[in-house]
Amino acid sequence: MNFYLVNVFTKNDKAGNQLAVVFPEKNLSDVHMQDIAKEFNFSETVFIDAYQNLRIFTPKSELPFAGHPSVGAAWTLNHLGIKTHILNLPLGKVKMKASEDGAEITFPGTPTHRDFEGNLSEVLQHCCVKREDVLEEKIKLIHVGPEFLLIPLRSRQALKKAVSPMSYKGILKVYFVFKEMDELYHVRMFSPLLSVPEDPATGSAACALAYFIKTFEEHSTGRAIVYQGLELNRACEMHLHWNEEIHLGGKVRLWAQGQLHL
Repeated sequence: MNFYLVNVFTKNDKAGNQLAVVFPEKNLSDVHMQDIAKEFNFSETVFIDAYQNLRIFTPKSELPFAGHPSVGAAWTLNHLGIKTHILNLPLGKVKMKASEDGAEITFPGTPTHRDFEGNLSEVLQHCCVKREDVLEEKIKLIHVGPEFLLIPLRSRQALKKAVSPMSYKGILKVYFVFKEMDELYHVRMFSPLLSVPEDPATGSAACALAYFIKTFEEHSTGRAIVYQGLELNRACEMHLHWNEEIHLGGKVRLWAQGQLHL
């Protein structure tokens, strides 16, 4: 079966979030796809069938939706001359458009939020973030398929000092956000229990950020550039815009292709 390795949210061969895009020649079991994702060991691996059904796997589990895999898959289909405007994900139908150098997708649903009722001090301690560096009144759990604990920070320095909560036992996707200026954000995302100590780019979390800006900062329409992965030397640039829907896009670069002999 053919596979393509792409860097998503960059036009640089040595940056972006790596993604394996696999085109199975026959139906694969969930276990088989999970094993392949574990072998690639990227934050996500995707599988696309002839009907543009998209399955997304981390090294440990399947996701109903993820941003960088959806953008990377959309670009790869266009690169291969497969013309489509829809990807079918477990969360719903994802509208897409792609060009030679990038792709954009529309979030397939309605985000929801709730207050965080866990032990914030414990989470921050494991992440080496001081409580006084956090905008506590703005912390929210936001569900976009995956659920992220969005924690706004007061400074870029606090963001840089954060570490992955490797010893924390709770299953949290911790998403730190620093607003540098209007329409410009720096973020980091940690999810060690899903085998992603730190993600170079988290498109689904960026969709959560768009929802946060729209809902809690009362910008019903807008756009933003989101930078992630700088601390991993995998710089990523994501482009968001929103109105009634949330749109996520960025540049994509092919860096390898081959065949799996299984």
